[in-house]
Amino acid sequence: MSQHEQNDEIVESVDQMIRMWSIFAGRFPDAKIAALPGITVTLSGTPMTFVNLIHLSSPVRDGDDLAKRCRVAIEHGKASGAPWLFSACDPWLGDPKVAEEVLSGLGLTRQLGTKGMVTDTLLPPRRPVPAELEIRRVRDAETRNALSDLNMISYGMPIALGRDAIAQDFYWADDFYGHVGFVNGEPVSCTLTSPLDGRLYVAWVATHPEHRRKGYGDAVMRRSLEEAQAATGLHRTVLHATDMGYPVYEAMGYHSVVGFSWYALG
Repeated sequence: MSQHEQNDEIVESVDQMIRMWSIFAGRFPDAKIAALPGITVTLSGTPMTFVNLIHLSSPVRDGDDLAKRCRVAIEHGKASGAPWLFSACDPWLGDPKVAEEVLSGLGLTRQLGTKGMVTDTLLPPRRPVPAELEIRRVRDAETRNALSDLNMISYGMPIALGRDAIAQDFYWADDFYGHVGFVNGEPVSCTLTSPLDGRLYVAWVATHPEHRRKGYGDAVMRRSLEEAQAATGLHRTVLHATDMGYPVYEAMGYHSVVGFSWYALG
């Protein structure tokens, strides 16, 4: 891949995250979505951290530029009155030592790292769909709650936070291809696929800790992608993977584009 193609994929990865989180946060009645110089605010107005992001939207020039943008982000984050995260594409932060000094000096500490990943074609599955797995489309309170609960459990967050946010009926639309896998009536894995600017964006992927490494996550995600692809004709897919999910996506045919860091105000 040429440097130009790599840079294009980095821009794509950043843009897809910002656009998707603008939608995720924007579904809520008290949301604040704003494209400001160098940052984009996507705050839901709810207490759920993962739908309250402020994004670095272009590369910084230097440490002073980064500090200026962070101060604006902190001002908007504090004004929201809710927990929030500052998301940044790692190379866009500039010199790592300078960035660390600026961020830590402003009280921003790294909480989570993700990898932007992309593929145009999935590799064949390594195993058949587990016979015991029943996959359902998210269409009712049971499946909405299941997807939300699995994500809250995976990230060690209170169940109620998700139930009051992403499990709400108004959050879901026909172009959200959410799916949940059940085993013996219990939810074990979930994902959501959404068409976005000529691509399919994958998010809210989670598998219950007691049911990992059984092929459930792979099977549920493939079903979600298959339905979204059949409905839209789109095949290029973008996602942002945690360290835990990265090997699963790599085995499915995704390649890494760029790292992201998510910071919280200490």
